[in-house]
Amino acid sequence: MKKFILVAAVLLLTGFTSLYAQNFPINPIPSYGCPLVTERTGFQEIMTHATPGREKREMDVVISSSSTHPQMVSAKVWVIKDNGTIVKGPFRVYLDQLLSVPIDNGKWSVVIKCKFSNINAGVWID
Repeated sequence: MKKFILVAAVLLLTGFTSLYAQNFPINPIPSYGCPLVTERTGFQEIMTHATPGREKREMDVVISSSSTHPQMVSAKVWVIKDNGTIVKGPFRVYLDQLLSVPIDNGKWSVVIKCKFSNINAGVWID
């Protein structure tokens, strides 16, 4: 049983690391109205340290679109700390829905995967 758990954990971490390691555009956090020009887009904090004394923060993500789609538009969102050591998600986010994920004061990134065109994303920290 211990071997199974160890193997499962290694496979899980390898999968998330490969998700984050692929080449795709990286935008700064905060970003507002940023177009998702490829199927997968990344966002990364510019600052290396959060404001002293703020241990609890929230990563906020909103997707929007200027065009109308006949089907329900959504995106998958992953919130990632320190190049994949901690991964929260995937979360399914629909148009104009606010996703708030609690984070600590480390350096965080966001990966958004969306197969629809004309989609914009806003990513910021509260």
